[in-house]
Amino acid sequence: MANMPNMRAGSMPVTTGNSGADGAFSLTQVPAGQYVLQVDAPGFERSSQQITVPSSQAIAVTLEALELPGAESVTTSLAASDNQALLARVAALEKRLAELESTTVLSEPETRVKKIETYVDKNSNQYDQPTPGAKKVVQYQRERVYRRQNIAGKIEEALSGEKEKSVQVGVSAATAVQAAVQTRGPAQFADGHAYELSSADITFAAKVAQNTVFFADVVGITGPPIDQEVGGVALLNSFNSRLVRQNQIDLREAWVRTELFKQRFAVSAGRLDLTNYFDRNMVANDEFTQFLSDALVNNGALGLVVNGVGAVGVYDPKNGLLFKGGIQQSNLLTTNLSQSLFSLGEIDYVARPFSLPEGNYRFWGRYANASTNPLIDRPQAHGGAAGVSIDQKITDHFTVFGRYGYGRVDLGRMNFSSGGFQVQKRFVVNPGDTWAFGYAKSNIPTFGSQNLVEGYYNFRLSERLRLSFHLAHDVERLAGAKPVGYFVPGMRFQVAF
Repeated sequence: MANMPNMRAGSMPVTTGNSGADGAFSLTQVPAGQYVLQVDAPGFERSSQQITVPSSQAIAVTLEALELPGAESVTTSLAASDNQALLARVAALEKRLAELESTTVLSEPETRVKKIETYVDKNSNQYDQPTPGAKKVVQYQRERVYRRQNIAGKIEEALSGEKEKSVQVGVSAATAVQAAVQTRGPAQFADGHAYELSSADITFAAKVAQNTVFFADVVGITGPPIDQEVGGVALLNSFNSRLVRQNQIDLREAWVRTELFKQRFAVSAGRLDLTNYFDRNMVANDEFTQFLSDALVNNGALGLVVNGVGAVGVYDPKNGLLFKGGIQQSNLLTTNLSQSLFSLGEIDYVARPFSLPEGNYRFWGRYANASTNPLIDRPQAHGGAAGVSIDQKITDHFTVFGRYGYGRVDLGRMNFSSGGFQVQKRFVVNPGDTWAFGYAKSNIPTFGSQNLVEGYYNFRLSERLRLSFHLAHDVERLAGAKPVGYFVPGMRFQVAF
């Protein structure tokens, strides 16, 4: 398109203008006279001719292309480059198409339900958009569709489906070796003795319906535990807590759990271990990976001495609060549940006080209407009690914890308290290692008292293998006897898969 036509006439001002897309142009308000018309366009030589204004004839202008050295080769090179890029793009698309055809398959036909909204007037005319006088009608249409699916995704989907239908089996085994070295009190038979207790769990889990699962834990325990000779208020090895049979296969748990009301309420029923629901603690709740002593694993005031049949409900309103309630058989020798009913309630709250990381605060209460289980003579197993369990992260690698519980017994009030800290990720040998220190104090009138400290370092040797070393000191004062103290070194080896 030619542009910038110029008209010059002696000393008169220069008049300029642009042509249209078709090359036509016109200049108005030009005084009469003789002029030189100059026309310029990119890539063309300038055209000049003399004209007379006014004139009734159209003016024809012919432009000749400029001859630039090398311009022809540049144009040819650019065209060749464009062709190469286009060919490379076509080759890439063909390769992608070949990969798509070789790595995908048509899925099985799927039935999909499509929601269709139409608007119908009184004359039964249908419209796609809202129309005055028309009523909205919603219909659902089923359609069978095929879709392309990646072969790897198809295999993964099939395996996932089979996994949901199958029974998942887990195995966990742990062995704890401990020794008793007396440090205080009259000479005791346990002084200088070594002990070993091994535990193996096989768990079964299966999805039996929508939001419903079945779980069972079969356990076997063998070996002489330290607590047979160093008896006291709380066990020094919590492996056999709430289990009453040695060298036999026992059923730790077997229950069915279902979730209701948009998964806000969960109910579990069967043979239960209520310590998995109540008085939990993030850093002092697992005897297989954390503390060994039962005084630091559980709150003695909780009073759960055996696992039994029962039910537990958990309501989660999704606002940081949890509400729990449960009942359980507390005496294995009674002939009915009414004579051995153990009731528990708890409120959990997740908080971040003073701009700290997440912390868990639990407040519980319980009542047991049965007499002490004759298989495990613990007076804290009956009556009412209440307590609190707290674990609070101070930093990402440092967590503190604490427990307190109290309740009434025949001649007074029993008290249990514990606290300590756990360190992870920092000041450790391996990234997955943890170490911790805890202190526990227990007192039961007419029975005795206990003061215990324990520290451990847990090496994570692999994803499934752990080795921990423990050091504990225990001072027991049973009713009517002098205090007796023991230094208890120990080692625990645990595998899980």
